Amino acid sequence: MRHLIALLALALAACATAREPAPTTLTLTGTITRADHQTYREIPFTVPTGTRAITIDFTYDKDNRTVIDLGLRDPQGQRGWSGGNKSSFTIGEHTATPSYKPGPLQPGEWKLVLGIPNIRDGQTASYTATVTLSSEPRQPTRTPRDGAAHWNTFVKVDAKSGWYRGDFHTHTGHSDGSCGPEGARIPCPTQRTADAARNAGLNFVAITDHNTITQVTDIRELQGPFGNSLLLIPGTEITTFNGHLNAIGNPYFLDFQLGSPRLPTLTPLLDESEGNGPPFFLSINHPSLPSGEVCMGCGWTVKDTDWSRVTAIEVINGSTLRTAGAEAPMSGIKFWEDRLREGHRITAIGGSDNHDATDTIGARQSPIGKPATLVYAQELSTAGIIAGVKSGRVFIDVAGLPNATLDITARGSWGAAAMGDQITLRPGERATIDVVTPNTPPGSQIDLVAHNLDVADGRPATAPAGARTWQVSLSPGAASGWVRANVRDAAGNLLLLGNPIYLARAAAG
Repeated sequence: MRHLIALLALALAACATAREPAPTTLTLTGTITRADHQTYREIPFTVPTGTRAITIDFTYDKDNRTVIDLGLRDPQGQRGWSGGNKSSFTIGEHTATPSYKPGPLQPGEWKLVLGIPNIRDGQTASYTATVTLSSEPRQPTRTPRDGAAHWNTFVKVDAKSGWYRGDFHTHTGHSDGSCGPEGARIPCPTQRTADAARNAGLNFVAITDHNTITQVTDIRELQGPFGNSLLLIPGTEITTFNGHLNAIGNPYFLDFQLGSPRLPTLTPLLDESEGNGPPFFLSINHPSLPSGEVCMGCGWTVKDTDWSRVTAIEVINGSTLRTAGAEAPMSGIKFWEDRLREGHRITAIGGSDNHDATDTIGARQSPIGKPATLVYAQELSTAGIIAGVKSGRVFIDVAGLPNATLDITARGSWGAAAMGDQITLRPGERATIDVVTPNTPPGSQIDLVAHNLDVADGRPATAPAGARTWQVSLSPGAASGWVRANVRDAAGNLLLLGNPIYLARAAAG
């Protein structure tokens, strides 16, 4: 009997060994030159049936500021993107390195995606990718849930209409967010961002990791415990060689390889944002930052941008706010107002661009919630906040004034309009502009900003904060114009930034 048991044990061990062969290792090598600057390279490799985990270790020559970013595609599409913040990652059936999506590993052709934001003239750099394919079972830590791509559309934190305070631009360990002491920093967990947003008194926070959406699983799991205290909005900072833009509300991967056959222009992305799937909007981030080796692809240089289809522009970014001020040359305010003067109607928003949720005092960067964006929405939900931004009834709190409000209305013989709306004036008619700014600091001033409008009652465009009224009319020969309001402190520093009301002249007769 003992011999029989021993034989059975040996047979089972042999079967187990047969089912679990040693991992297979592939080595992918190559070189890049200046011709690869700001392009993508996709390197194919084959994943056999039965593979349960893929590990990629990547090294390259970094001389003279050469940079190579990393991503991965499976036979069905994007599997993740970690840019330059990870040189090694693993994907399994039930768990994966943040930035990459867990799930079944389809057999067939996979592609390691290299993005080359910078390589100098005359430079050649070699790279090596070691791909380890394993069939060893992994213990599940989290199982992806069916319908994860659409759950957020139905989350409603508060059913009341009103002003909701939030941050549209944050990062976690699912891209390059990190926290901890110098020399021992780790990818910052998503919960740290949620905790910091709640502690900052926000009603919502968008988590917008670079070119990935793997944080959506964390968001789904955290939303329940946060209940009606905070709305967590999924998003992606689509990071290209010619600029960055946030997709706010998207719960799935979006193409980001702008200028490549996968995304030749912005048009497919704009089409997708206006399609029949889960609602999301696109916002151009920090458009006036420089682009180059100091900040690769940070400024907006995309040619032939169809501004009529862009919902928002991040006019105040936490990084520039902290280092240079809200109205410094690198802020996006002038860039945005230039688009308004061209006739486009685009909502101004702000975002902290926080990469360390534990930095609540601004030691290294702007804390979550500074600046904050206030959105008037019909409900506190992802769909409600998106609709509120699209309506244009939005203002930015630059100075951290949680009780202050900035609202503006226009009235004429044919009706009234709020921020983001249009009012039509009869020929020669004046509109009444009411600006209300409760709970602003003593000595604050309202600064009326207008385009193609004349202040008809002769009042100065600056007045003490509170509730103020102006009479305005369209300038001679102008068919349209706009007016908005800022609030400044006694020294002239920007406290609150408002969005426009649009005015149009009715046809004569």
